[in-house]
Amino acid sequence: MLKAGFSRVDVTPPLGSYISGYFYERYAKGVLDPLELNAVACNDGENTVLLIIADFIGVDRVFCDSIREKIAARVGIPAEHIMLTSLHQHTSVCIGMRDNYMRNDIFYMESLYRKYCDVAQMAVDDMKDATAEISSGETAEPIAFIRKYLMKDGSVIGHPHHRQNEIVKRLEDGDNTVRLLRFKREGAKDIALVNFCTHPDVISGEYLSADWPGFARRFVEHDLDGVSCLLLNGVQGDSNHCDYLKYDEMPKGYAHSEYMGRMIADTVLRLWESGKTMQDTKVGAQIGIVSLPTRTDGMEDYEACKKLLDDLNNGTCKTNPSGAERGRAGRIVRMQQQPLFQKLPVTVMRIGELFAVGFGGEPFTEYARALRRALPDTEIFTACCANGYEGYLPSLEDFTRVTYESSSSPFPSDLQNHCVGMALDLIASL
Repeated sequence: MLKAGFSRVDVTPPLGSYISGYFYERYAKGVLDPLELNAVACNDGENTVLLIIADFIGVDRVFCDSIREKIAARVGIPAEHIMLTSLHQHTSVCIGMRDNYMRNDIFYMESLYRKYCDVAQMAVDDMKDATAEISSGETAEPIAFIRKYLMKDGSVIGHPHHRQNEIVKRLEDGDNTVRLLRFKREGAKDIALVNFCTHPDVISGEYLSADWPGFARRFVEHDLDGVSCLLLNGVQGDSNHCDYLKYDEMPKGYAHSEYMGRMIADTVLRLWESGKTMQDTKVGAQIGIVSLPTRTDGMEDYEACKKLLDDLNNGTCKTNPSGAERGRAGRIVRMQQQPLFQKLPVTVMRIGELFAVGFGGEPFTEYARALRRALPDTEIFTACCANGYEGYLPSLEDFTRVTYESSSSPFPSDLQNHCVGMALDLIASL
């Protein structure tokens, strides 16, 4: 018999915390809505798996490993049965080696270790007999768009601000599917695990917020009495909320974030009573590591790249470099401190007939499409920033384009094949 449990804790960082996500410094001046850890635990009578979803921009692999070991010691389940993911909100903080500011806040970091362990323990303690139902459907209007546009000059760019008249077409359509796993529990709140894929970079600014994922959770819980909701962000590396064929400038702000959350929640409401009951209740998880040589092209331009970054940081840059130029410069300068090999975690968690596939960075939409092409009859959720946060994970095709994501990536161009191949092998083993 399947058992499922839910828990939630507040992890809002202190004011003054460094907010990650853009090309300029931001420090938290206030809180629009709280940042949370949301957890679901499942047991099949033999094994237990634990999924914890954080309102952070990312948590790096080393820190994730240490958290999972502490959780394993606390609740008595294998560390590889734990998936830690981040939703990647751009009104939140980054945890681990990427962000010295948060790492040096020893009081917050110590509390964070304890809160991860607490939310894990509470989810395990909350497990009750459950049946699982799965369903999916499209949002009433598209709210996720692939941010790759072919321009009249032949270039491909991601954010054609104020260049609407130069766009030829969008290269791909976004994924606007809401995927729902519902746990029906006797004598306890039902649990809604919602999977959607796009960047949570809608609100911006210097106030902490869970962005549209927070709105979606709150709307579902408000509209469905006696339900606890988690939201899992999927393959979002090349997707955001702006249709540049319709708008010349990206719509931003709390109201648009609320609109996106409402659209997702409305789809959940429409799906709520239409799920297919899972007959298989087996659970399990495995983690694999993709190890690839660090990309080294461009080293000859190190001095010029360093000067460009210094000029940008000092406000003395006389040009306006593109995102691709900034990304390339950053990658080449960071190369001095990079290891010889890049290690990227790929995690697969099985919950009955559903396989949640998590990549330790920002995977592109094509990763999910490749998985579903290979396994057309398998129910698949995807997760970004899972058990690590190692930057953009571009598609095979995107490495042939001069974009910010591909230019900044330390991975070689065949990354997608290795990641998808690893995921398929892990699914087969479960």
